[in-house]
Amino acid sequence: MSMKRSRGLHLVVIVTLALIALLVNAFTGVAGLRAIQDPAPPKFESASTTVPQEAAEGYKLPSEKYALARAYRKEGYLLYFLTAAYSLLVLWVLLRCRLAPLLRNWAENVSGRRWLQLLLFGPTLLFVFGILLLPTDAYDQWRMRRYGLSVEGWGSWLWDWIAAQTAILVAGTVIIGLLYYAMRRSPKRWWLILWLIAVPLLVLIVFVQPILIDPLFNTFEPLDVTHPELVDSIEKLLGRAKLTIPREHIYLLKVGDKSTEVDASSEGFGPSKRVFVTDTIIVSEPGAAILHTLGHEIGHYVLSLDWIVFVICLPLSLALLCFTDRVFVLALARWGATWSIRGPDDWASLPVLALVVSLIAMVLTPAVNSLSRYREYEADRYGLELIHGIVPDAGEAAAEAFQKDAEINLDDPKPPSFIKWWLFDHPPVNERILFCRTYDPWSNGRKPKYVE
Repeated sequence: MSMKRSRGLHLVVIVTLALIALLVNAFTGVAGLRAIQDPAPPKFESASTTVPQEAAEGYKLPSEKYALARAYRKEGYLLYFLTAAYSLLVLWVLLRCRLAPLLRNWAENVSGRRWLQLLLFGPTLLFVFGILLLPTDAYDQWRMRRYGLSVEGWGSWLWDWIAAQTAILVAGTVIIGLLYYAMRRSPKRWWLILWLIAVPLLVLIVFVQPILIDPLFNTFEPLDVTHPELVDSIEKLLGRAKLTIPREHIYLLKVGDKSTEVDASSEGFGPSKRVFVTDTIIVSEPGAAILHTLGHEIGHYVLSLDWIVFVICLPLSLALLCFTDRVFVLALARWGATWSIRGPDDWASLPVLALVVSLIAMVLTPAVNSLSRYREYEADRYGLELIHGIVPDAGEAAAEAFQKDAEINLDDPKPPSFIKWWLFDHPPVNERILFCRTYDPWSNGRKPKYVE
């Protein structure tokens, strides 16, 4: 779902929580960055398909729309790498000009109390970083407006940007406080303390996101108010998936006044579980076509793969935090005096940690996206199996939905292999359409993988 999230590598990424979230995000849908080796897409065995993949029709666009989509996405790829490089450059400039030590000295001169120093230092540094990244955020909005994917006015966009930055200041300050509290309590084991705090905190964030966080940046209402017939269909899918979500927790997400992009999503777990359907996707995918998208989102929640990998990622994230500490300490030993930083537990070390974590996050991005693509493939498979027998010619309906959505979103018809490997956290739309048109275990009497 297109929930509002900050663009670029905001300084709050120093939260070493991000290292945990980076791995977990691909499987829990928490929020994150957009592989090592890219796992192959699901194989279309001849015993379980009726149409050879080579004979199926994939993602097609008229020549003018094709050129538009290619241009839009190429600009987006370039913007991603330029923003990443610019973010690193900003952190480096902050270190070279010793802004963090200046802010530290100011905070310490105002008060000797650590909590007050935190309230002065943390938000100020985060605000400076956010302002320095504002040009890249604004350019991305201008680009989306130029290609017609955003219809949001600049006043509304600026207000949303301010709201997002405010959330970053609040959350970032809290996390900075936890980080330096851990460093001062145990300079050599702070990463373990932070990990012990981060894991339950991440679970809590996933739980409260649809209740406390999403309403801050989105407008939505119960879908039952305007589209009760769609809610009836969603409840059929939920019943088949043996999943209980109250009707009042199925929402219409209103994005049409800001964007033309289409999406749907599921958030939270247990009592906080919510399903969101954008007003734009209802217009784009009338009738049965939308049900595969919803089945896909239900699949994200139902598949045990998400939680299995979550458990597997816990020790991996701990190892990453330990590695971060080693690099962080070595960097300060080598350049700390030059940057006027007293040690790891000095407030002024924050940009150094941000730089280390940002570099590690960049290196890990292809691996995380590879895992995410596999997860998305399996959710597509689950969605097809869930709507089979409910939607006539389910595979074709799903393929047509992907086709319509891709046209609206200006998805790349032919992304370069390197871009797919590095940037794509979802399979390219052409592969998804081919999968929908060729996956058919029922015709040969084979059992589907997830839904009987």
